[in-house]
Amino acid sequence: MCRMSLRLIMCLLCWLPGSVLAQCIIEKPVQQALTTPVSLSLGVLDIQLQCNLNTPQALSFPLDIVSRPRIYTPPDVSIVPLSSARAAYLLPSGDYTFTLTLDVVRPRQLPLRLEPVAQFQQHNSLHLLSISGFAGLCIALSLYVGILGRSLRNEGFYAYSAYILSAGFFFVLQEGVLKVLFPLAAWLHSIGLKLVFAGLTVYTAQRFISRLLEFKLLLRNWEYAIIQFAALAVLALGGMAAVVPSPLNQYASLLMGSLTIVVMLTLVVATVYAMVRKIHCAGLVLLALFLLLAAMAFRVYFPHVSEFLHRYALIIAVTIEAFLLAIAASEKVKRLQKDKITAYMNAASDTLCPVLNRRGWEEAANRLLKQHRKDGGFLVMLFIDMNDFKQINDKYGHNVGDNALIILAKILNAQCRPQDIVGRLGGDEFVIMSHCHSRNIGERMIERIRTRLASLELRIDDINLPVSASIGAQIIDLPHTDLSILLHQTDMLMYEQKQQKLMV
Repeated sequence: MCRMSLRLIMCLLCWLPGSVLAQCIIEKPVQQALTTPVSLSLGVLDIQLQCNLNTPQALSFPLDIVSRPRIYTPPDVSIVPLSSARAAYLLPSGDYTFTLTLDVVRPRQLPLRLEPVAQFQQHNSLHLLSISGFAGLCIALSLYVGILGRSLRNEGFYAYSAYILSAGFFFVLQEGVLKVLFPLAAWLHSIGLKLVFAGLTVYTAQRFISRLLEFKLLLRNWEYAIIQFAALAVLALGGMAAVVPSPLNQYASLLMGSLTIVVMLTLVVATVYAMVRKIHCAGLVLLALFLLLAAMAFRVYFPHVSEFLHRYALIIAVTIEAFLLAIAASEKVKRLQKDKITAYMNAASDTLCPVLNRRGWEEAANRLLKQHRKDGGFLVMLFIDMNDFKQINDKYGHNVGDNALIILAKILNAQCRPQDIVGRLGGDEFVIMSHCHSRNIGERMIERIRTRLASLELRIDDINLPVSASIGAQIIDLPHTDLSILLHQTDMLMYEQKQQKLMV
């Protein structure tokens, strides 16, 4: 009765004035309209279609859950394949029946689409352009983060590059781009190759997120081992599904899909824990994972909600996730650089005064010598020694002496430019090096510091403490490579000035 009703509707449509008939119905395995997705079960499936067309139409369907489509037609009917990212065929006009035979890889529902040829070509071109743009984005992001990883010598960023490249190539295969470019290379269109890259995508994503959020340090050994083992199992099942014969490959594919969900959920739980422990960038990673899980749900469990979301939700989610993870990687770089600078400053700073210690000052001074050799100009070096510092300690105590050194260091910082380097070699000895573009600038700097330190009165713990300093200074115009020689020369100039003060 249902079959007769469908045929009656088709006949009535033929009598509609001005109508353009484009109608096919599915007669087997279950009689239904073509707009209703076909329920699939594992194995070989024959779909018989009855068509009554007055203009040629394009029939197409995705190849993500089926493979090796074959068309069987009556002798007087010619159905030719179309170049497309999907499986597509040009159906001629007329009234005829044909059979579509498929190898079903996953027991889901297969949507068939019938549309005018011009509309099909427009959709196909837009699809190829979108997927090609996505692939280009994946390559650019992987190179960007890979370069970051190389600069930091951090293998975790290489895992991101591998993840994005694997995801990009998986979707290029999944969405049939290579099917258009290389139609005769059947191995490029195989389900097995897609599953290999699907496994690589899951495994490399786990590796990157684990390294980014430092799961190895954050989680217990057995918790971290579960995440790693599950991701490795997905990778192994992907490889297994590519090489074992049917139906074992189909069962491996099903198990791989379920285990992928397990990996995603364990990553979500671990990332939530990382957020609780205030691990940097955990929030961005969690948002990316939720987007990906939502897209997977649309792809697998809610295919009828929206054809667009069913087809593109996962690609859009991976694109957003790629950006979010790239931002997270960039923030990680900034954090590492900040920590590195902080560690350097802690190692290079004087423990008492707000200036560099001897090691930090010598490293900075050697860089300034190198800049002077390259750019020219003039180097100013000053060696400063507080007069009668031992008597201050003996008379007022070391606390007053330390405060006097701190105040002197602050005065020196105030008299110098931000790019000048001020250091404390030890005790009451301070050094300054500055790169100037003219001798006059250097001379004015020396005179300013000498005038400021000629006679000071410091207020420390209700004590008015008169202090002064001896300064050795020189302006260097010739390139130098040995800092110790310059330091010794300037020290000798300071010593000469100190001796002259003692003679007065």
